[in-house]
Amino acid sequence: MFRLTPERALIVGKTAIISDLHLGIENAMQNAGIAIPRMQIVDVIGRVKKILNKYEVEELVIAGDLKHEFGENLPYEWDDVRAFLDSVDIAISVVRGNHDNFLSAILSEYSIELKEYEKVGEYYVVHGHKDYGFGKVVMGHEHPAIKFRRTGAIYSYPCFLVADRTKFVLPAFSSLVSGSDVLQGEFLSPILKKSKKIEVYAVEEEVVYLGELELLRKVL
Repeated sequence: MFRLTPERALIVGKTAIISDLHLGIENAMQNAGIAIPRMQIVDVIGRVKKILNKYEVEELVIAGDLKHEFGENLPYEWDDVRAFLDSVDIAISVVRGNHDNFLSAILSEYSIELKEYEKVGEYYVVHGHKDYGFGKVVMGHEHPAIKFRRTGAIYSYPCFLVADRTKFVLPAFSSLVSGSDVLQGEFLSPILKKSKKIEVYAVEEEVVYLGELELLRKVL
């Protein structure tokens, strides 16, 4: 049985699955002229350790986009991915995301293979930017969030999606990555574009079931 957690992880047995850490994103933002303090790696390591301890996890699977920059390995990415891997003292598997083009160079220092997918029970863990044709999937890529306006303020909550009861979409683990509003626009993933029924679970201090996306788009 899968457990959706307020820590933005999916737990199955002794395995935790997270996605879209985007380590080193501060370096890319600085290169784009956006001044931002380097703070994400400490937050990520602390939250991952909390998951491992709280849920007695023995294996960690990253469902893609461990790092951020597409075209190269930036200095922060080298440092932050190393710091992250040094902090994880259990078995770890890393699935290739669309941002992970040069990640293998860093993972090779730890003898970790960058995989196209990983199998956890009956489910295949993929990033989600490609459709491998698997029936049961755990994925990331979309950075799903639900946003709505109330009394002049905009509220935004990361969320899990469950598509056709066989495909689980994880929220972005990075706190610096803006969530994509599921109430607006189309999905990026070819996997979700084929889905008929999508259910939304918002993340705050706990995971709350909000209902079917089609209905939510009509009422919110």
